[in-house]
Amino acid sequence: MSKPIEVLHVDDDESILDLSAAFLEENHDLLSIHSKLDVNEALEYLETSEIDCIVSDYDMPGLNGIEFLERVRKTHPDIPFILYTGKGSEEIASRAISKGVTDYLQKGMGSEQYELLANRIDNAVAQRRSEQRASKIERWLIELAEETTNILWIFSADMDDVIFINSAFDDLYGIPIDRLRDDPLAFLDATHPEDRQQVAQAVEQLRSGQTVEIEHRVNKSEDYQRWVYVQGKPIRNDNGEVIRIVGFITEITERKEREQQLQKFQRAVESSGHAIYCTKPDGVIDYVNPAFEEITGYTAEEAIGENPAILQSGEHDEAFYENLWETILDGDVWDDEVINEHKDGKQFVVDQTIAPVTDESGETTHFVAVNTDITEQRAAERELEIHQTAIDNAHAPLTLTDPHKDNNPMVYVNEAFEDLTGYTEAEALGRNCRFLQGDSTDPETVARLREAIDNEEPITVELRNYRKDGTQFWNELSVAPVYDADDNLIRYLGMQRDVTDQKERIQELQRQNDRLDEFATVVSHDLRNPLNVAEGWLQLAQDECESEELSHVEGALTRMEVLIDDLLSLARQGETVTDFESVELTGLVEQCWATVETTTASLAVEIDSTTSIRADTSRLKQVLENLMRNAVQHGGPHVTVTVGELDDGLYIEDNGPGIPAEDRSRVFEAGYSTADEGTGFGLSIVDRAVSAHGWTIHLTESEAGGARFEVTGVNSDGFSSSERVGGLGGGGE
Repeated sequence: MSKPIEVLHVDDDESILDLSAAFLEENHDLLSIHSKLDVNEALEYLETSEIDCIVSDYDMPGLNGIEFLERVRKTHPDIPFILYTGKGSEEIASRAISKGVTDYLQKGMGSEQYELLANRIDNAVAQRRSEQRASKIERWLIELAEETTNILWIFSADMDDVIFINSAFDDLYGIPIDRLRDDPLAFLDATHPEDRQQVAQAVEQLRSGQTVEIEHRVNKSEDYQRWVYVQGKPIRNDNGEVIRIVGFITEITERKEREQQLQKFQRAVESSGHAIYCTKPDGVIDYVNPAFEEITGYTAEEAIGENPAILQSGEHDEAFYENLWETILDGDVWDDEVINEHKDGKQFVVDQTIAPVTDESGETTHFVAVNTDITEQRAAERELEIHQTAIDNAHAPLTLTDPHKDNNPMVYVNEAFEDLTGYTEAEALGRNCRFLQGDSTDPETVARLREAIDNEEPITVELRNYRKDGTQFWNELSVAPVYDADDNLIRYLGMQRDVTDQKERIQELQRQNDRLDEFATVVSHDLRNPLNVAEGWLQLAQDECESEELSHVEGALTRMEVLIDDLLSLARQGETVTDFESVELTGLVEQCWATVETTTASLAVEIDSTTSIRADTSRLKQVLENLMRNAVQHGGPHVTVTVGELDDGLYIEDNGPGIPAEDRSRVFEAGYSTADEGTGFGLSIVDRAVSAHGWTIHLTESEAGGARFEVTGVNSDGFSSSERVGGLGGGGE
């Protein structure tokens, strides 16, 4: 091992650290020892430094060695960790192993223990680096395999072991990869009996260090109807020895079929949907089929006698067409995509195959071109690429599963899924999403999810899931079926959303509500009871005698009762409104005014009689009643209270003395009041109810100099243009 090894050694005995560092670094050039006396200091160092191995004592102050190991494994699950302790026991060793320790070594006497420790460090780091290299190579191979439809394979030099082969082999050859791993030459059984000798000879050529290229038929389950092109090549070391054999396999069934079709084209071209034309050896068109006329816009009379150059779009350079003619003049089949131009100037894409036709003497008499219009296909593929890019870059964690495979495995996950769960794409693919579930996952929710999937119905549920590191999170999972153009189910799309914070907020709000309910119960019971008793005794006292002092007591008790009512109202109010309904505004305003105790004040309503809004009726009544009482209480005996409409809300104003500008910022504070009789909670209740609707309240001055309260934001939150029954501004149903 030539790369230096950075070792973090943690022990509460400084002399042991110094001795270990001195011996290990002096006798092992590659070892670099970083000594720490404290676990917390070691953890901080680990977060900022590249460490290859950790050596730790067990018995230390604060966190012991196993607790230190648990902390390390949360952030560095694969770093080698050696428990090097003088306090050895089977129990400690067993616990260390269960927590993921790499090695367990008991301190001893003499220099031999450091040699043993150095060997353990070397072995652990070497194994980790080897696994990392192997993992990187495997990842490269998997990425390469995902980018090609071909079969990629790597065999040992004697072809007795399969080092790598991608999943495309199963389908093309009709036998599972596991069988090939058990018997590397099992592909011979999937080869057509007439081709096996040829393939066996190719195997011997590869073993002897030769490069081979062959074509043959495969897949017994499909009557050997599939054709493959196989290329194999030996890989040699610096000494020229063959160390591996690599190659690829491409399915050429379609090409073989096209060759056969070309031999029979005279019987099929007329009914073919492909644009087919024939040219003489000099390149002049002498035949076109009906599909050619339809696809290109040229009639037979217009095309015959012309060169195929009439279809050129200018999208291909001269070298492209030179290669085309060179290929067919050499007697080979040309097969490629070509961008052509319709007679009307519109471009279209064709999958073009051109092959020579020879007579009995082998002389080329014609060239036949078969053109398949794939314009829509390519456009669809480009659209699909755009969609794929959008999915890959989506911030929401997304998965695709295959309902046609056992256990509905995941066939795609994006990076956001990896970030959310901690599982890499390689770890997730091929597994059912259930692997994210655990002991705390609600089985009834899982059953509902499974039933919806079985019935091909979209569903959204909240599940407690587990990340790779074992941490729990609440997952809002939405699953929907995906269909192709023929309405066949092809995939399930899953979208995940981490709603842990939201769930915790809801739970905290519930706890707060419970505390508020408890408070309201105490206020309602423990304060009202003695208040009722006091009012009863006061009534008896007033019946026996008249006293000005008793009237003061009655006033104080009345004020206490109002205070209790306001406190209960504040305690029982929610932070948000969820029960919206249509409320006819004019009727509610008049109903609220009837509850205000006044004989001389008056009400003016400047609201269209048909106007309705979406609100919580009881909370809206609190707003109106408290603002009306506030106006009567502060505006004088003959005050006029006006309720009217705004573009995005409503206002309540009076013609009283108003509220000084310096006091307006405090009027909504709980307990603040400028009136002797006021509790100071009325406007606080108003502010709470308005905010719960998502609205805003603002205090200003009316034209008459009184107080004006404007409630705004109603159009954006409290109203719905599609649901409101009249809406502010008039109108009606």
